[in-house]
Amino acid sequence: MQNNSPDINKLTSFLNGDYSGKDAEYLREIFCNLRKEEDLKHVVKKHWYKILREKLPKEKNLEHILYKIHYELNTKSDSRKNKFILNSFFNWSSRVAAILFLPLLVYTGLYLFADKKKEEPTWIQITAPSWTRVQFSLPDGSSGWLNSGSGVKYHSDFISNRKIILEGEANFNVKSDLRKPFEVRTDEIVVIATGTKFNISSYQNEKDIEVVLEEGSVEVKNLGMTKSRIMNPDELVVYDRANGELRSEKVQSEKYSAWTEGKLIFRNDPIDVIAHRLGRWYNVDVEIEGNNFSDARLRGTFVDENLEEVLYFMKKALPIDYKIIGGGIDDEAEIYSRKKILFITKNRYYP
Repeated sequence: MQNNSPDINKLTSFLNGDYSGKDAEYLREIFCNLRKEEDLKHVVKKHWYKILREKLPKEKNLEHILYKIHYELNTKSDSRKNKFILNSFFNWSSRVAAILFLPLLVYTGLYLFADKKKEEPTWIQITAPSWTRVQFSLPDGSSGWLNSGSGVKYHSDFISNRKIILEGEANFNVKSDLRKPFEVRTDEIVVIATGTKFNISSYQNEKDIEVVLEEGSVEVKNLGMTKSRIMNPDELVVYDRANGELRSEKVQSEKYSAWTEGKLIFRNDPIDVIAHRLGRWYNVDVEIEGNNFSDARLRGTFVDENLEEVLYFMKKALPIDYKIIGGGIDDEAEIYSRKKILFITKNRYYP
């Protein structure tokens, strides 16, 4: 008499994410055969109880599993094996969901995706579109914010390889791990930390890259690793793209991270700093005409004010005037141009 019971060894190997290509047809038949559903449920429940008995880490941050599942679903592979794993897994999960519920999906995801050493890591990317700020969490428990027009990307094996690529501006709150340094790489510098809070601004259309440390300690290096700087809290390190030099100064770090709360803060800042930060905040071009602005220093906090409101306040508080030039879409040329703000000395006539 032929034995129609499922092959326990093959099913167990599959649930552990380890099976051979020659078993693909057999497993496909098992998952698609309704007559073997009861036997399949028995095997799955047994595997589930085995997982429950095993010791898992005390801190169960499973967000990285969600990331991996999403990217497995959206990443096309030429490998038939990968396609079969996903198809079979989700066919199976839909049939036994009434018994095992969501925890089984999560923990089985842990076993299927957590240790694929033979596969290349998948890139995971997070972006903040223009005029938005995006809060994000990382698989190692670190977190952060992305400013408008910014993005980060990292590999799916981030827990063991804490490296991030940044374009634009981000604020990081790094979970401490002395054995696995946290590395943020831009197009020209690398920032290395173990557990700390810091802000990086690295827009490619700006001449400088800025790193501001709030807590802890970080090391800033150029990509050639020929120059480096160890930072202390409330310190700003500026990398000059033109000459590759690093310089530093003492600052009030909270004003550089206030954007995460929707605040634009100035603390006795000179006109060039004001212009730079207004341009970035409101996505406009800001120009300064003349050099008679030695007394123009601004102290204030703006929350949700539009550009015109901020400029009006500056005109009342400082010995400056301004002019708003153009901006928008040229219907004839079909070209978009950014709005331009021109700062001029107060009382000077400007046509």
